[in-house]
Amino acid sequence: MRKIWILARATVLEALRRKDLYVLLILTVVIIGGAALINFFGVQALQKKFLKDISFTVINIFTIIISVTVTARQLPYELENRTIYPLLAKPISRLHFLLGKYLGALIISTFTLLLFSTIFLVTLVLFQASTDWIFLQAIYLRFLSLALIVALVLCLSLFVTQSANVTISLLLCIGASVISRSITLMYEKLDPFFQALAAAMYWVLPHLDLFDLSKKVVHNWPPISAYVLIFLTIYAGIYTFVFLTVGLLRFRRRML
Repeated sequence: MRKIWILARATVLEALRRKDLYVLLILTVVIIGGAALINFFGVQALQKKFLKDISFTVINIFTIIISVTVTARQLPYELENRTIYPLLAKPISRLHFLLGKYLGALIISTFTLLLFSTIFLVTLVLFQASTDWIFLQAIYLRFLSLALIVALVLCLSLFVTQSANVTISLLLCIGASVISRSITLMYEKLDPFFQALAAAMYWVLPHLDLFDLSKKVVHNWPPISAYVLIFLTIYAGIYTFVFLTVGLLRFRRRML
């Protein structure tokens, strides 16, 4: 565990030295602050819901961007700079290396989520907009989705190039609900072969839209059932385990 933590800590420090997080942090403050300004135009009835909607949209998109870009560069960066060779020459297995990179990317993604959520909460307090327990549930489910996304991106980085990985991952993560709805709407109009292909995609690809409670937060829904949270926790855990296992099998067969 100590070896995994050392690798994770190095990953976090390397990510913090880059400017990506700070740029998105500034954009988050600007966008949420701009959304709050609608209050000055006299639209009191819509201001709070609009503020919540914009804030959660920003949080969801920016945390996904950070998790994808940070994770996608891990293995290519180590290979390009040849720093992976002295690491694996030490008593560090490929399993330790992969888990260390996973944990580090997940930590920086979670830190980003908590930072953006804190900005959101401060804004709600300043503009006297209330929230409920469902907000904490939404943050927890977003964390689960980030755990799954980091595992997915890390797995893909062992099969495709960094640029292709970022493109594919962002399409899958940000367009998850669009992909699901498109498959559902087009299924009956497809040929049998493409129906089978669409069905396979629908059931194999993770449904990241299940982890999005932003609209429920915006409209002040009551908290969701504990059984739903348990199911989604197991759901995310299974996909995370599968992606990390596939990545490890690929990593072990890769010639370095």
